[in-house]
Amino acid sequence: MNETMSSVMDAVPGSEGFGGSARRERDPSQPRAEGVRDTIESILVALILAFVFRAFIIEAFIIPTGSMAPTLYGAHGTVVCDDCGTEFAYGLRDLDDPRESMPVRKSSELLCPNCNNKISDLRLNDGDKNPEKGDRILVLKWPYDLGIDALGPQRWDVVVFKDPADGFTNFIKRLAGLPNEVLMIVDGDLYTVPASELSAATMADLERYVADKHAFRTGTKLGRIAPANAATLAELEQKLRIVRKTPTAQSELWHVVYDHDHAPRTLEPVQPRWEPGSERESGWDAHRRRISFAPTESSSDYVELRGKDIRAANAYNVHGGRDAPPVSDQRVHFVWTPLDDAAEVRVRLIKQGRTFWAEFHADGNVRLIEWDEGVNSTPTTLGSVQLPPFQSGRTVALSFENCDYHLSVQVSEREVLASSSDPKSPAYYAPNVKALRAQSPRSAGIGRRAGESSAAVPPRVYGGGGRFWIEHLVVSRDEHYYLDDNAGLGLGWAPGGGWAGSASPLLLRKGEYFMLGDNTSASKDSRLWDVAGPHLADRGDAFQLGTVPRDQLIGKAFFVYWPFGHRLDWLPIPALNNIGLIPDVGRMRWIR
Repeated sequence: MNETMSSVMDAVPGSEGFGGSARRERDPSQPRAEGVRDTIESILVALILAFVFRAFIIEAFIIPTGSMAPTLYGAHGTVVCDDCGTEFAYGLRDLDDPRESMPVRKSSELLCPNCNNKISDLRLNDGDKNPEKGDRILVLKWPYDLGIDALGPQRWDVVVFKDPADGFTNFIKRLAGLPNEVLMIVDGDLYTVPASELSAATMADLERYVADKHAFRTGTKLGRIAPANAATLAELEQKLRIVRKTPTAQSELWHVVYDHDHAPRTLEPVQPRWEPGSERESGWDAHRRRISFAPTESSSDYVELRGKDIRAANAYNVHGGRDAPPVSDQRVHFVWTPLDDAAEVRVRLIKQGRTFWAEFHADGNVRLIEWDEGVNSTPTTLGSVQLPPFQSGRTVALSFENCDYHLSVQVSEREVLASSSDPKSPAYYAPNVKALRAQSPRSAGIGRRAGESSAAVPPRVYGGGGRFWIEHLVVSRDEHYYLDDNAGLGLGWAPGGGWAGSASPLLLRKGEYFMLGDNTSASKDSRLWDVAGPHLADRGDAFQLGTVPRDQLIGKAFFVYWPFGHRLDWLPIPALNNIGLIPDVGRMRWIR
């Protein structure tokens, strides 16, 4: 160890001693060859260290496409809606990219994701260069190389890996499936069960499915792959459990449906708004950013979000997405200001025919209940808590969400009530996988109408007891994984149109991972891969379509260090005016 350190120190000019007391004097009669040699050695050492750092520690990558939008942006343009003021990004096409085989239009139109305002004459490409390139990110490589489980790949990490189709292209997705488990996507959610908990007959059927995929890949089996048998699906329906996202990942996967701080100015019939249930006897005034309520004689006085179809569409996708499935995993967040001691506000969310309420009373009592107000039934209290009274005139942030079959009531960004996954708990709330699969005529978990409800019921906010204000009212929806059957991808080879659907459960074996893009409707990820590159083809049935082997993982993405920068329009060289020379520090961010 000492010898190694000495050799490095000797390679650096002037490093003979930290204090300099042992500095050697150069003999004027000797040539300066030693100094030149030392300089060259220092440069070589620096280059070697930089290479080692890039190869094993941290490497920088550029996001080429929008498959992870809006978490990470590929080539994109930015537009500000002229009706509600919402700024958002939309995808662009790079004419120099050889992967772009589709016809390219010079302009198109899209809808504002907040107010549905139609925005036209958008550039899909630029004759010279894309107006805004993709995010530059940093990727940690060394944790994956140590072989320590705690530092290895974790579910919901954003990871970089080699494209299974060629072995050269770097892909970036969110890691969703882990080795030694069976995975299915049903009604937009992820379900898994450890392989060790399944019967020998089920495992044999799933291994048969893997073998069929290998035969399909090698050309020895033509046509559609047979789905899992009925007994396998029946066992999976009993044993699969929903996989909830980590709080860190979930914070990134909430998509704003409507932000009332950006209400449309024109308010056309097709645009969103909060409207009272009855204009005649309502105490609500929702025409301003600050929504006010004063009690009336009506016992069911509420405002409802109307004019907004809550679907898994993404504004980043200029074409498509408007037929995306509805999403009933929703969150309502707002700032409440009670003005009377008797004021109370209630939020209603509905999923799969079950109606849940979060009640907030000015005296500090908070309740979580299940109750269908349309029938003569008694409310079921799932939980209650007594907090310090909410002071009149003082604001407090409130939130209610139903996500991944988990109900959460939050006060001041802190969860105070929640449902439980324990069947013995009075707050028990869990999905019925069999019923969800039966909703689809094809029983396919990743189809456009596969396992989905007929419509997503919009949220309501009820008032009573006394006066109050509501500000910063935002409705969000969760990520919803699906495959658009009308995408024209020609994926008739797999039951349900892809891998891991509810007719095609995926067995992840040792060292195999399943990847999903955050931009579900525009991500060719594990659900759709049907080609094995030469680097994987010679592995035989040790590689299966729809998975990423462990040795193909590069690292975990953790920071956007250079989003597209600010242009300098005043530069005398026109070509430089189209380059983001000044870093946009405000958009540098951690990747979650």
